[in-house]
Parts: sequence; C-alpha cells; structure tokens
Amino acid sequence: MSEHSANPPAHTEKKPSFKGGFFITGTDTEIGKSFVSGCIAKSLLAAGFEVLPRKPIASGCIKQADGSLLSEDALFLQQSSQTHLSLREICNYQFEAPISPQRAIASSDTIINIADLAAACRLSDAVDKQITLVEGAGGFYSPLALDGLNADLAERLQLPVILVVGNRLGCINQALLSIEAIGNRGLHIHCIVVNDISADADIDNFTDLQSLTDIPVLHNSYNENKEALPLSGFSI
Repeated sequence: MSEHSANPPAHTEKKPSFKGGFFITGTDTEIGKSFVSGCIAKSLLAAGFEVLPRKPIASGCIKQADGSLLSEDALFLQQSSQTHLSLREICNYQFEAPISPQRAIASSDTIINIADLAAACRLSDAVDKQITLVEGAGGFYSPLALDGLNADLAERLQLPVILVVGNRLGCINQALLSIEAIGNRGLHIHCIVVNDISADADIDNFTDLQSLTDIPVLHNSYNENKEALPLSGFSI
C-alpha cells in the first residue's frame, strides 16, 4: 500500500487547555527543529508574548577559547527569542561529542536523567504572557538521557507538542509514525510544521500530509539566510 492511500490517523481527542508552553520535537535529526523553534518564537513575540526558550541538553557543542562549550542551537534560540535568559539557563547540559545526548552522558562522569532535564526546563518560572518553548534533541524516540527518550521528557512535561517534519523523500511515512507515537503517549499535537530543508523541497509533501491528518499542518519555506521569521499561520 502506498503512503498516499493510508487512512488519516485519528486525532479526535478534545484539545487541552493551553499550559503556557510547547514541546518541539521532530521526525528525525538535522531537519531544522531549532530553526522552526526560532520562527515560532518570532511569531509569539509579534503576538505580544515573552518567550522563554529551553533546550535542556545538547551534544555536538563547540569548545570556546576559554574551554567552555557553546550550543549553536541554544544561541540561535536566545537570539530569536530576544530573551534575558543566559545560554546556561537555556541549555543546562552541554557536551562536545557529536553523538546522541544519551551516549554523551554515558561516556562522561555525570548522571543525567529525564527528571533532571524536566527540572532544567523550569516550567514553573513562566507567568502570564510568557511562553516556554522546550526543544528536544533528535526525533521523538531518540535517546535523550540515561533513563529515557525525548518521548519520556515530553510525557513528563505534559506540554502540547509541535512536530517538525523535514521536507524530504520519505517524510510522510516518518510524520505519520511520529503522530501515532505522540498520540500513544497521550499527548496533544498542537500543529505540524513541514520545514523545507533545501531550496528544491517538494511542496507536494506538505499538501499530501494535510490530506492525511486533521491536525493543523503549516509550511515553513526554505530560507537561505537562515534568518528566523514569523511562521505563517502559527497561533496558540
């Protein structure tokens, strides 16, 4: 059976009340989650909200001259959100090796569990007109801590989920599998963002995915300058 002939996945649960934040995950790694997060931050700023970005753990960080580590994703989130939060507040756990966070933790002398990452997100800090954007690492089922996956952190936080889909061959299959996985955790998907990761990304993937789910599907066009702009159609 072709993926285009699949029945639309069920998504009939009642929309939960907004909890002051979103968990941003993806169908895979290197699909532009941080870029989309930055675009969402711009949309929220334009709507009058203050954005509190959190990427609780990151690997593949760059060692600076003073020996400290820099997460480029955290820096992008800081700049896009125009936040007062420091890079350490945004990204509490940083590792240099370009491997999964779980492997990075295991190869270090630290113990970091899902509970630690949830605490680093500091959801209770958000007050009226503040929205916390929590970005995971890799895909929804990617290993994230010693005792769990991105999915486990999302389930613990209980935030509505934004699913980023890298617009490339095979993305519809990955999107539908991710939708099912998120639903199996009892989480609400606020929207799906099909993100063009190249200038020649196929717009048909966006239109086809719209026909396969009743979840709102947004499209983020390729931006050669990698400048975060408000995401068209996004609202809370």
